Amino acid sequence: MRRAKQDLESRRAASAAALLGLALALGCGPDPEGKFEDFVKSTRESTSSSGSTSSSTSDGSTSDATTGEPEIFDINGDFLLAVSTTVDRSKPLQFIATNTVTEMDGALTLATCLQPLTLDVGKVLTPREPVGEPLCFSGLPIVDGSFLIDAGEVSVNGLANPITGSNIVATLIMAGSIKSDDLYCGEVSGEVLMPAIGKIDGSSFAAVRLADPSVLPDPVVVDCAGTSVTDAAMPKP
Repeated sequence: MRRAKQDLESRRAASAAALLGLALALGCGPDPEGKFEDFVKSTRESTSSSGSTSSSTSDGSTSDATTGEPEIFDINGDFLLAVSTTVDRSKPLQFIATNTVTEMDGALTLATCLQPLTLDVGKVLTPREPVGEPLCFSGLPIVDGSFLIDAGEVSVNGLANPITGSNIVATLIMAGSIKSDDLYCGEVSGEVLMPAIGKIDGSSFAAVRLADPSVLPDPVVVDCAGTSVTDAAMPKP
């Protein structure tokens, strides 16, 4: 009887300790970005400890070779996002994309703000200064490493238009795929309403991580194939 009583008391003590640990964890308050970072870290540590490896899928993304599940990448932070349209693929519109990814119960969502950058007509690299209000989107589900931005009708200041310099009004849908911690990219469809250009289905975009938002890359990547563009070299006198 004495031994049975001791076992019962031990089980009660263990249960109390577990409940206390849970209460302390719940009392820490919300920390979406921190939880996502912990989620990515624990997932990668689990993958590493299981001895699994990554392999390329048909769309160019990576997946765990053992489970077949897409690998989880962290795209929190700042990126240079370039949109190369069918109007002129060599003169992309450019934005600073600031991303926040959150995780809740294993489901990931993306919030992003796209700050347009000024571009001289016919140029890729100059001057690339912020202009106008950012285009912000939130609550975008990330499923199997992919996401969709249905921007609806948006306006972009003409100072950010390197093709004609005119103000732009367009309906845009961006279908993105996360390739690594430092790159996501995809296809752009929609219609340019002003100027009256029409459909731009078949356009592309790519976003490359910025270590320093004040230092922008040259050349500029514009699609998932790694195609890049830059300004033509000045002829020597």
